[in-house]
Amino acid sequence: MTERLVLLVPNPRQIQYSPGLYSIVGDGSICTPSQVSNDLLGVVERAQRIIQEFTGGNFPIRCGSLSGSSQLCFEEKEDLPSEGYTMEISRTGISIGYKDAAGAFHAVSTLKQILRQCEKETGLPFLQIMDYPDFGARGIMLDISRDRIPTLETLYRIVDLMADVKLNQLQLYIEGFPYAYPSYPEVWRDRTPITPEEIKLLDQYCKTRFIDLVPNQNSFGHMTPWLIREEFNELSECPKGCLAPWGWYHPTTLNPLDPKVMAFLEQTYDDLLPAFSSSYFNVGCDETFELGQGKSKQACEERGQGTVYLDYLLKLHELVRQKGKKMMYWAEITSAYPELVPALPKDAIALEWGYEADMPNPAHCERLMNSGIPYYVCPGTSSWNSIAGLTDNMKANLLHAATIGKKFGAIGFLNTDWGSPNHWHHLPISYPGFFYGAAVSWDVDQNANADIAGYLDRFVFLDRNHKMGKFALELGNYYLEEKESFFDGSSIYRTLYYHQLSDTNHDLDRLQLPPIEIEEYERVDNYVRRLLGVLEQTDLLCDDAELIRAEYKNAIALILHGARLGQFKYASFTEVERKQELTDMLHDINSIMSDYEHVWLSRNRSGGMKESLIKLERLASEYRTALGLEL
Repeated sequence: MTERLVLLVPNPRQIQYSPGLYSIVGDGSICTPSQVSNDLLGVVERAQRIIQEFTGGNFPIRCGSLSGSSQLCFEEKEDLPSEGYTMEISRTGISIGYKDAAGAFHAVSTLKQILRQCEKETGLPFLQIMDYPDFGARGIMLDISRDRIPTLETLYRIVDLMADVKLNQLQLYIEGFPYAYPSYPEVWRDRTPITPEEIKLLDQYCKTRFIDLVPNQNSFGHMTPWLIREEFNELSECPKGCLAPWGWYHPTTLNPLDPKVMAFLEQTYDDLLPAFSSSYFNVGCDETFELGQGKSKQACEERGQGTVYLDYLLKLHELVRQKGKKMMYWAEITSAYPELVPALPKDAIALEWGYEADMPNPAHCERLMNSGIPYYVCPGTSSWNSIAGLTDNMKANLLHAATIGKKFGAIGFLNTDWGSPNHWHHLPISYPGFFYGAAVSWDVDQNANADIAGYLDRFVFLDRNHKMGKFALELGNYYLEEKESFFDGSSIYRTLYYHQLSDTNHDLDRLQLPPIEIEEYERVDNYVRRLLGVLEQTDLLCDDAELIRAEYKNAIALILHGARLGQFKYASFTEVERKQELTDMLHDINSIMSDYEHVWLSRNRSGGMKESLIKLERLASEYRTALGLEL
C-alpha cells in the first residue's frame, strides 16, 4: 500500500493522518494491563487472531509492562466515554486506549478494517483516532415472523457482520410461532421454530461480541396466529373478526379487559424470557386496530380509547417488572394520545418508529424528550414490499432518524428489518440498510456520506472488481423508475403481490393509488436488465459468493417478471400470441419459485417457505386458468 486514507465504516469521530507507515513484524507481542477481565481478554484474543491472520506470525499476549517487542498495546483510559476508544499507529507500534471492554472491542473492529486494506510488506498508515458513539444502543430488529426464520448459522453470520460495524443490540421480532414455546407445543409442532436452546447459544454468541440479544414478543396487536386458533379465540377483542384499515380481517388484538389475557401472556413470557440474559424486553403493542370495536367498546366509550390502552400497557409494565426486565414498547400512544404521555412509566423505553424519508416525526421525539420518557428512534431498512430494497428512501429515513434522535435526546437507534407481508427479499438485500444504519447511529455527523458500496465490496462481498456494492445500492433504486405513491414499497411489488393478472385484490383500495402505467414497467425492465449485466462483471471471494449471486439473480428475475406481467396487461395480442406469452410467463414464474426455494433453504428453515410462496403460486394458478389448464 502507498500512503493513503483507509475506508472505515463507521467513520470515526476524529481521525488524523501523519506521514509514514508502520510495518508489523511477523513475531511481535500484544501487551495488556496486568489485571485483565474475562471480557477484555476475549477482546485481546480477537485482536491476536486478526493480527496473526494478517502477518502469519505468532503474537503472544503479555500482561503487564510494555516489552520492547510489543507491537499492539491496550491501555485503560478512564476519561473516555462509554464504548469510546483511542487508537494511535506510529513508528513505535499500535496503541489502543479504552474505558470499557466494549470500547476496546470497537477499537479492534476498526483495526480489523485497517488491516484488511493494507499490505503486510508495506504497512499501516500513521494515524490517531478518538471515537465514541452518539447513541448508547445501536441495533437491528430482524422480523422472523413473516414466514422466514433464519438458521442459527445465518444468525451467527448476521451477528458477526453487526460486530464489525459496532452495533450492540439485536432483536428477533416474534408474533405467532417462530419460537418454540415449551408450554404450547401444539401451535408450532409442524413448523421449524427457533428453540430455547438455540436462543441461549445465540445469546452467548452475542455477548462475546458485546451485542445485547433483546427478547421481542408482540403482546397486544398482531396476535392473529394465536387468536384464529379455537383454543385462544376467546382472548380476542373481536373473536369473529374486525374492521382493519384494509377491510374486514381476522381477529388480531387481545381483549385488554380480560384477566385471562395476562395469564396467557405471563405463560408465554415464562417460556421465552429465561432463554435471554438481556435486562430488556420489547412487548410491542403496535397497530391495535380493533381496540374499541368489540369487548372493550363500552369501556372505550366511557373512559376513552387511549385510557384503556394506557391501563393495559401499565399492566404489561408491571408484569415485565415482575419478570426482572425493563420494558420496551412501540410509541403508538405518544402520538395518538399526547395528553397521556405524563402517565407513562419513566423506566420503560418508548420506540418511536417511522419508515418514510422524513420519519420518525420530530415533534413526537421532542415531546418524549421534554416528558422525560426514554426512547429509541426506529427507522427501517426499507427492504419489505420491495424485492430489492428502496435505497434512497432507506438512506434518507436512517439519516433523518439519527439526526433528530441525536437532537432530541434519544437513547437508542433500532433499525427495523420487517418481512411483511411474506418476506420476499433475501438477506443481502438488507445489507446496505444494516451498514448505513450502523454508520449514522454511531456518529451521524461523520457518516451521512458513508461509503457503504465500498464497505460492501471490501468487507462483505469481497469483490475484486469493486462493482457489487454499487450494484446492490443501484438495484435498490429501481423503484425510482416508477411514479411516487403512498404505498410503502415498489409498484412492481404491488403488481406481483396484490394486482396480479386478475386485478381482483382490493386490499390497497383505501390508499387510492394511481394506476401503474406501461411506461413505468418499461423503464424498470430496461433499468434492471442493465444492472443484470453489471452483476455478471463481479468477482466475489466471500464464502457465500455463489449464494449471494443466486439471491440477487432471483430478485432480478422476480422484478423482471413483474415488469413483464404489467406490460402484458397493456399489450394487444392475437389469441395465439396471448397463449404463447402466458405459457412463457407460467414457465418463468415456476422457474423463479424453484430458485427461490433453493436460496431460501440455504439460509433459512423450511417452515414458512410454502407460505411465503402462496401469492406467487396464486399468480401461477391465474396463468394456468387463463390458459385453460386449471378449472
